[in-house]
Amino acid sequence: MARLNKIIDLLENGKPAIGTFVNSGNMDDLAFVTDAGYDFVIVENEHQGLDFPLLRLSLQSLLSRKKIVEHGTLQADPTPLVRVAPNSREQNQWILKQTLDAGAYGLVLPVTESVEAAQAAVVACRYPQKEGDSQPNPKGERGWHPQDIAVRYWGVGVEEYYEKSDLWPLDPSGEMILMALVETVKGVANIGDILDQVKGIGAVFAGPGDLSIDMGLGGDASGHPKVQEALLKVLDQCRSRGIACATGVASEAELDKRAEQGFNIFIDLPEKSTATLQHLKSK
Repeated sequence: MARLNKIIDLLENGKPAIGTFVNSGNMDDLAFVTDAGYDFVIVENEHQGLDFPLLRLSLQSLLSRKKIVEHGTLQADPTPLVRVAPNSREQNQWILKQTLDAGAYGLVLPVTESVEAAQAAVVACRYPQKEGDSQPNPKGERGWHPQDIAVRYWGVGVEEYYEKSDLWPLDPSGEMILMALVETVKGVANIGDILDQVKGIGAVFAGPGDLSIDMGLGGDASGHPKVQEALLKVLDQCRSRGIACATGVASEAELDKRAEQGFNIFIDLPEKSTATLQHLKSK
């Protein structure tokens, strides 16, 4: 059976994935990115007001019945991830749960910089596993509600959703992915320990924007040598552990550069231009 999560499908087959950001509730942009050909879309919910009904509507707007018919599969295309509020000091477990209950196929976790916060996110995203499960730990704490809109959104049955909505690659058959966003000096220093000690992180996003601010370089310094060096440190930690690594790309040339460095997930600028996307797909 085909994978439901296109990102996982591509990574398992050694192929790169490209996505972009879109604001929750921006219906015109949601329609645009759905038809553009991106592999995944990150719905922005970190810097916006918390509005779960609007998030549900946004996720529904990413569905394309035309693609489902043409492809003959339930694979989410584009696969929707949601960037949530940081789950660090606040431990906003309920936000993670309700975001998944809305139908997201994964989360982008801002300001990932400690083992404790990353572990808390993994626990919040997993259901408690069945007795005898091959990967019972860490034990999940996600509350079970079989009437969740997610079951319907995924197009599967209740029991099948329970089985499939586990974290990949911790559960090799899982269809959910957690992407840890490393965007602070502390996060860069700790990402190796996080990946060693926290099972359930499926990808890491090396984010230059907030990182440049955290380094005291200002908000328009993502190209600074110190920032670039830090991004490559994150990449090295991921590659040595077989973990996918993402970063932003602003042009076709930058995509080629990042691919040559070893990044295999690319975040395109959230603009109504698909030049970078088409460049990758033409390879």
